[in-house]
Amino acid sequence: MRAGCRASSPISLPFELETNAKLVIERISTDVLVIGAGAAGIRAAVAASENNADVTILAKGPVGLSGSTFSPISRGWGIQALVGEERTHKGLEDFYTDVTEVGLGRCNPRLVRVLAEESGPRFEDLISYGVNFRRGPDGRYIRRNGCFSACKRAFITESFENIHWAFRSVLRRLRVRTISAHVTELIVVDGTCWGVWALNDDGRPLEVQAKSTILASGGGAAVFEDHVVSPSQIGDGYCLAHRAGARLGNLEFIQFVLGLKENGNRRLLSLSDVSRPGVLKDARNRDLLEAVHPDPNKRAEIIEKRRTHVPFSSRDASSRVDIVVSETRQNNEKIFWRPQGCQNDGEPREVVHCAHAFNGGVEINEKGETTISGLFAAGEVAAGPHGADRIGGCMMTATQVFGKRTGEFAAKRSKAIDRVDLPRLKPDRDMTPVSHPLNHDDKGAGSEVLQTVRRAMGRHAMVLRTRDGLTACRKTLSDCESWVLEMMPRAHVSPKRHFELRNVILTAKLVVESALLREQSLGAHLRTDVPGSGTGT
Repeated sequence: MRAGCRASSPISLPFELETNAKLVIERISTDVLVIGAGAAGIRAAVAASENNADVTILAKGPVGLSGSTFSPISRGWGIQALVGEERTHKGLEDFYTDVTEVGLGRCNPRLVRVLAEESGPRFEDLISYGVNFRRGPDGRYIRRNGCFSACKRAFITESFENIHWAFRSVLRRLRVRTISAHVTELIVVDGTCWGVWALNDDGRPLEVQAKSTILASGGGAAVFEDHVVSPSQIGDGYCLAHRAGARLGNLEFIQFVLGLKENGNRRLLSLSDVSRPGVLKDARNRDLLEAVHPDPNKRAEIIEKRRTHVPFSSRDASSRVDIVVSETRQNNEKIFWRPQGCQNDGEPREVVHCAHAFNGGVEINEKGETTISGLFAAGEVAAGPHGADRIGGCMMTATQVFGKRTGEFAAKRSKAIDRVDLPRLKPDRDMTPVSHPLNHDDKGAGSEVLQTVRRAMGRHAMVLRTRDGLTACRKTLSDCESWVLEMMPRAHVSPKRHFELRNVILTAKLVVESALLREQSLGAHLRTDVPGSGTGT
């Protein structure tokens, strides 16, 4: 099949060059284009290459070193999987039921079936790549239950360095082209995606024509001021899909975790010591956890329940711990974690809620296809395998299961297309007024807008959400968006910086709009302006 491509509307480069600048556009073509180089992107590239497709990866960071998969903050991860004799009908049904019940009715049942049934083979793939998982003295794999689950089904990686080596090694064995670039827009003609526009490292435009395109760009936790992901995780994939007209869902469900902030760095707070008196104190040295419940026995039960899952959830009474922490911080009071629960034992560190991972994203079907023909999605950017809450380790399962599926189906689709015959695309000077030397270092430009967005999201769109707060946040985001659109020509900001600011604002707006629409508290989404919220009811 030849792709006869007539533009239903003018297609343009989403930026403007200097008036007298000579437009130089690098153009390449590929069978399958993968956007992102984390676990989902690499798995998709491997599957597409094994199906004899010409594969190109576009990534904002180095392959095998970027994205949540390779974040040094966690130093590893777990993966939920059924292997060997566990793969019985009952085992699969239990896994399916576990995921759907934790998702509180917001999962796609068909995708959960696929997740459970293919978890074991994808775990075995990781073993074949050289990923090592922890074993006990008896040589057997150590298993964990994962947050929100009572079943010990998760395998735990052995070392951070081994993860890097294994993923990069398997990719090197295949013929996959990798390019460092910032994708700015999907090329969509007559309702079908045929590649992307991007900016390469020196800021010059790149057109990639592809028979199939896979979004594997990760999540958007870095739109919040406090987060435990790479700063590059600003929801680029959500923005690309939304602007192209793809359907998104569940963006109100974001995992927030208790973290420690010190010298600008964030890390997870271990919940193992939370039950000790005096571990969390406010600036006036008051034991913060005493405010969780007046009855010491009830308080102990609530705190113990909070230790069973790292992310916050409104599903049970443990949410009281997070509510107390958030209410204290919203009153502009700092909270401190004191090691060993003793004021004089080590330096206190500030306690904050940190954004960790999105449970929603771009909606997909069993093949990983989005609602736009030719566009696939896998990993954290995709919605459906997870719901209002997510079992710990299931995100990694989803990267491997749907990474492989998208790679395979994208390759099969590309084989049915003889060639892509797009019209010659021309830049539109009125699209986005950014006029700036392409190689200028402007990391500081727009930083005030970036901080304004992140602070507004941290105050109004994290654990404590109300209609008034979300509405105020939306107003702040609209003001920031106006500045980007109207003041950018005078601010001398490069195209890359412009798109970063634009995507941060759009991702934040998508989250806020989703949170406004869902008035009922559910899982990771808490609306405190609704009676009974946050009590586990």
